[in-house]
Amino acid sequence: SNYHELYWMDMRFTDGSTHPFGEASNKTKFKYSVNLDGRQYVANVKIEGVVSSTPESTGGITETHKDWVMFSELLQPDVIPITNFISIPDVQGGEITGLARMMGDLVVFQEKGIYRLAVPSADPTTWSLVESEPNMGCSAPDSIIEYQNTIFFAGPEHIYMLDSNFQAIPITR
Repeated sequence: SNYHELYWMDMRFTDGSTHPFGEASNKTKFKYSVNLDGRQYVANVKIEGVVSSTPESTGGITETHKDWVMFSELLQPDVIPITNFISIPDVQGGEITGLARMMGDLVVFQEKGIYRLAVPSADPTTWSLVESEPNMGCSAPDSIIEYQNTIFFAGPEHIYMLDSNFQAIPITR
């Protein structure tokens, strides 16, 4: 007569110490990526999050940021927390179409702009814009090719060569 049944669901409980990112999601999906100085930089991202930490919650919210570049933890290319981002809003409304490396800097291609960012490996949040070409962009993401200190890409009118001086020279005239 004193027998009781108890059901316990061990779901979404943390054991021991809390993860460094807390309850924040680090489920990041992306279209473009490049490795630079021990970090992975990803662009045109989609972040999947959790609505609630209660066991009843099964749904989640998804945020899409087509103008964000996110970066991983140092020497951990698979750990991309949602707090590590660089927003590059294009004044003409284009989304990011690719990433490349040039002489230790990160080159971000958008539909209507190209940006060269100096991103220190020790603290990428202190990034700075080195050069930009706001009137020209990359229309074909699969066309971006790095060769020595030059990047080739396809724009709406031509195939371009982006040299080490950040000059976009059309090579299909």
